[in-house]
Amino acid sequence: MATPSPIRAPGLATLPLLPELPELASVLRLAARGWRLCPCEARGKRPLIKEWQKQATCDAATIRAWSQEWPGCNWGLACGPDSGVWVLDVDGDEGKASLRKLCEHRGHEWTETLTAKTARGEHLYFRFPEAGNIRNSAGKIAPGLDVRGDGGYVIVAPSMHPSGVAYEWIDPAAAIEAAPQWLLHMVTAPMQQPTMPATADSSTILEGSRNAALTSLAGTMRNRGMSRDAIESALLAENSNRCCPPLPESEVCAIAGSIGRYPARPIPCLESSAAADWPDPEPLGGELPPVQACDIALLPKSLRPLVEDAAERMQVPLDFPVAASVLCLAGVTNRRATIQPKAADTSWNVTPNLWGGIIAPPGLMKSPVISAITQPLTRIEALWRAEYESAMSNHGQQQEEAELRQAAWREQYKASQKSGKAAPVRPDDSIASPICRRLITQDATFESLHQIMSENPAGMFVIRDELTGWLAGLERQGREGERAFYLQAWNGDAGFTIDRIGRGSVHVEACCLTLLGGIQPARLRGYLVDALQDGPLNDGLLQRFQVLVYPDIPQNWRYVDRAPRPEAIATAEQIYHRLAHADAAQPPRFRFDRDAQELFVAWLSDLEGKLRGVGLHPALVSHLAKYRSLMPSLALLFELADGGIETVSLQHAQQAAALCDYLESHAQRIYSMLILPERQAAAELGRRLAAGWKRSEGLFSVRDVERNDWSGLTTPEAVRRTLPILEDAGWVRLAPVGNKITGGRPSELYAINPRVWRAK
Repeated sequence: MATPSPIRAPGLATLPLLPELPELASVLRLAARGWRLCPCEARGKRPLIKEWQKQATCDAATIRAWSQEWPGCNWGLACGPDSGVWVLDVDGDEGKASLRKLCEHRGHEWTETLTAKTARGEHLYFRFPEAGNIRNSAGKIAPGLDVRGDGGYVIVAPSMHPSGVAYEWIDPAAAIEAAPQWLLHMVTAPMQQPTMPATADSSTILEGSRNAALTSLAGTMRNRGMSRDAIESALLAENSNRCCPPLPESEVCAIAGSIGRYPARPIPCLESSAAADWPDPEPLGGELPPVQACDIALLPKSLRPLVEDAAERMQVPLDFPVAASVLCLAGVTNRRATIQPKAADTSWNVTPNLWGGIIAPPGLMKSPVISAITQPLTRIEALWRAEYESAMSNHGQQQEEAELRQAAWREQYKASQKSGKAAPVRPDDSIASPICRRLITQDATFESLHQIMSENPAGMFVIRDELTGWLAGLERQGREGERAFYLQAWNGDAGFTIDRIGRGSVHVEACCLTLLGGIQPARLRGYLVDALQDGPLNDGLLQRFQVLVYPDIPQNWRYVDRAPRPEAIATAEQIYHRLAHADAAQPPRFRFDRDAQELFVAWLSDLEGKLRGVGLHPALVSHLAKYRSLMPSLALLFELADGGIETVSLQHAQQAAALCDYLESHAQRIYSMLILPERQAAAELGRRLAAGWKRSEGLFSVRDVERNDWSGLTTPEAVRRTLPILEDAGWVRLAPVGNKITGGRPSELYAINPRVWRAK
């Protein structure tokens, strides 16, 4: 509609531009206003973090961490009093026409405010009122005008719409104004909570409960003997008078047609919802097994300050930095020291490189923790790179001087030949090129990683932001050579040769690799199911990840804002610096001292008995079998961290054995996802129901579950596989309801057992 030009006032453009990429800088400027933001799917609208209403933040460090975890993601603004704004979504031509009519035909004044262009219309941003509340609604004030208030969110510029159209600020300098009083009155009018009305005298039926309410009414009418046509007429009237906004007539007719097919008697899912009509819900099982609590005493004393500092500053489980620190210790050691676990058998020698990672849902600071714990290593890497660049500069100068000497010798040689004199001695100007010492790499092809290892025989530490993407990549056809390389590199002492036309052969005498990264539980579950079936991919690659932690996330959180403790970083850096400069050409071979040797024998005997017992899943047996080398590797690493030089003490052997027990409890949890994924998903949905999800409606659909993106319930097919478990346990009942599109798949509607809540 035609409106006055915007009133220019200090706004987005007045905030300082941070030294970031332009897209992220724009988002950080919004956060600097106090707007609470959350990451959303790239070219989509679904939040990537759970409980986004609570987790949305204006903290710049958290937003930067999210941008690293989900590069290219869209960004959502959590509207409401905390962000101080609400948004009127003008959807397409219909919304523009509605707003024009409200302004012109009723004589309302209009106030220009900060506006963003969307794919179909506009987002108008207004100040959230100090008194009263604004809740979400769709079409409540007029067709095509949606309100996003407390509990709602909108996608903000510079995000990208699924159509490929970018969200864009029409005038970034425009101020955010208070909404006109007439509009504010419309959007703050009291709104009753969604109910399950049983008669035509009940309150308004709001969006989100319309389908369930009309279905319940239709069931009541059918049970009283009303015909399909009578039900349809009544539903159309109820829809027009009470639903806000009304459902499309075709959808109402589909509901009437679906219910009208049933005989005039109680329909199972539409019977009275009184608790007396339901059985007591049975336990669902499938919950993740408990894990041992993480104890800082599992680590050598020298690493504890850095781990405790990171856990407190970032408010993450202690398990996160503990796992990362153990893998950092392995990554800096690799082939620089080995251990002979048995006293007399010299054929078994263990290289202490390890694979592992952190398992947690998105947005829980996996990447920032890894970055903080690996910081001392990156400093060493930066120092080595500076030394290499300086050496290359000197090397270039030496090369020039050598070429001049060679040119002078050639002239002298020619002169001696002409005069018959003795030829001058040829200068020895062979100059070896400097080698760039390396510790860490983040994203290298396996060929380039192999080349780096040929120049760094001690091995490499690979850090991957998302491990499941790397794992899935190894499954692709044509990547067999890469998969074989990584399998060899886990051993730490096996050679590997790559032959390429044009580049010749590159041979590494002993490939050695330590690997660290983050994994999301849902993606890991999918990979477990696919990779551990009988077939060529079930080659034990996944079981090589010995240091995997999957802790419970504590609900208590507190705000911490302080600088990292420099003494903690310095202590870790001293340890890593000492180990990084050890001679990999002649690594020392450690052994257990007498007491530690006795402990290892007892520990290994217990492990072998467990592996040969019954009751463990074959995949878990394969995983625990790798602990034969894990325990001595950990004992050696802990001894090295605390300055040991020849033998591994009983203290460090005890720490290693205890850490293996701790990691085994996490392995039990991880592989339980493989054994009963549907039952675990059922337990997840059961927890949501028991906590009160959909309690006001008493019903939910497959779509209601799927769009929450809960663990194991991210697709309609996964939800449909899970719901029969809840039906069998008496938690829900099924009722087919007509779809919006006549003739399409019927949408499933489920009634919830009220005893689920009464039990609480």
